[in-house]
Amino acid sequence: MSYVKLERRPLTWWRMRSQTIGQMIDQGWFVWSVCGRCYLVMEADLAVLEFTLGERETLWNRRPPCRRFGCSGVTTFHGVPPETNQCLELVADWPAEWDGDKPAVPRRVAPGKRADRPTHPPLPAQVRGRRGPDED
Repeated sequence: MSYVKLERRPLTWWRMRSQTIGQMIDQGWFVWSVCGRCYLVMEADLAVLEFTLGERETLWNRRPPCRRFGCSGVTTFHGVPPETNQCLELVADWPAEWDGDKPAVPRRVAPGKRADRPTHPPLPAQVRGRRGPDED
């Protein structure tokens, strides 16, 4: 069996590996929320999301409303997986391996054994190269 680079893995593989917010924290994901209308980009604090939604909740295929006042757009979540330097939109089909089943969520990793998050993660492709009104 041959090795497939992490950058070439399909989104369903990433979804199976890190289905919940707790797994994303343990593996060291960096997550952004991006509005499709006003292009507001915000870092999603996974610790706060874990506290408010729970560690077994997921960010995959979520489309919450935009947080900017007056914007009626919806946001999507984009994440930087561990050991890679690419930003993926967290939208993936239900993996074929899970048809008819609810996946078993593995136990959490101790805080001392969690992976480190990247210091300078890449921005989502939607907002790369866009300039704000203050940056003339």
